[in-house]
Amino acid sequence: MSLNSYFAYLAGSDLRLAIYFLMGGTVTVLTAYFASMGRGTLSAFIATLPLLTALTFLLTYAEGGEETVAEYARGLMIFTPPWLCYVATVLLTSGKIGIFKSVGLGILVYISLSVLLQRFLFGAKL
Repeated sequence: MSLNSYFAYLAGSDLRLAIYFLMGGTVTVLTAYFASMGRGTLSAFIATLPLLTALTFLLTYAEGGEETVAEYARGLMIFTPPWLCYVATVLLTSGKIGIFKSVGLGILVYISLSVLLQRFLFGAKL
């Protein structure tokens, strides 16, 4: 069975969402585990490793074809700057206002910048 056939089979499987969930959960568990062991850099590396993105490209291709992959890739490019601002907000404010408020503020910054960028580039809402 070729790789394309495998992904086409997976896209048609009733178990595909459970498989996607388990793969994403594995990355989340490894990230949290290494962070809790004081290995923040390794944890961040795992969290940003493009394995999930690569897998998403392949599975998106199997589910929707090349145009769907291109749309997903464009979305990643658009939302990367707001994501970097989110991370910077958490980094710069967590020691001052606490982690919960910092993450909340970071999410607010991310959403605000994402909406503004989307409107600026496409004149439309998310």
